[in-house]
Amino acid sequence: MHYRQVEVFKAIMDSGSITEAANILRISQPAVSKALKLLEAELGLRLFARTTKGIAATEEARLLYTEVERTYFGMQNLARFAAGLSDRKQGRIVVSTIPALGIAWLPAMIARFSEAHPDVTISLHSSNSADAARLVGSGEIDLGIAQLRSEEYNLSRRKLFDLEGVIALPEGHRLAGKPFIEASDLANERIIALGPEDEFRRKLTQALESDGQHPRTIIDASLGLTICALAAAGCGVGIVDSEAARMRDGHGLIFRSFRPAIRVPIFLFRQRGRPTSKLVETFIASLKPPPPFRSAAG
Repeated sequence: MHYRQVEVFKAIMDSGSITEAANILRISQPAVSKALKLLEAELGLRLFARTTKGIAATEEARLLYTEVERTYFGMQNLARFAAGLSDRKQGRIVVSTIPALGIAWLPAMIARFSEAHPDVTISLHSSNSADAARLVGSGEIDLGIAQLRSEEYNLSRRKLFDLEGVIALPEGHRLAGKPFIEASDLANERIIALGPEDEFRRKLTQALESDGQHPRTIIDASLGLTICALAAAGCGVGIVDSEAARMRDGHGLIFRSFRPAIRVPIFLFRQRGRPTSKLVETFIASLKPPPPFRSAAG
């Protein structure tokens, strides 16, 4: 029993007439009669009795009609959903990003996209770069937005923007009056940073060692915002990304750029060879880099 047969049967039941069914479907009356005859033969049922006044539905036809109505409207909903996909109006996007970008930047991007595509469901996950790459590479999620150092994953990638590393200083710190921070300024300072695998920490350490210093990293933290809180509490100076700085600027902290600049590329990556929907492509096209960070304290 195919979809056209369902349409013919439903039209006959709704109108009570083969002639009216033909008008509803905009096909000829013989075409309706033929389709009905084939349907009855296929089902091995007599669906309509011929009378002097036209046709009358049998008990089997009435029972079948109940199920057909449910199926028919389900098919209509499916057709509307498919049309929405082709128009990029419906669907689901699953994206994972690092915490630094999942606090403000990506939520702002999603809010703008959702306003233009209100029927699209977006699932946002926060994870470290390695986990995001693994999830995308295994096909569990559509997109990852993170640092990406490894080439081992089954991923295609493109650079979105650079994220700047800045120095977090507690208010009143001896370096607060400087327009930027250099490696020599941090001699004997206690450093607060993310784990040893973090690119901002790694690049700052390289800069300090090139200056002949042996940096003292006394506290590791898992989030940039935690580093900011520790710096504000007087535990030392922190190296954080500019998005964390944007969230905490003016809250007992002063942020300064480091010279030479510390920048880490942020990539958008997908599973290599996986077909990408128009909806996902539209979402990707809507992503804009965050504005350059400027400390409120100058």
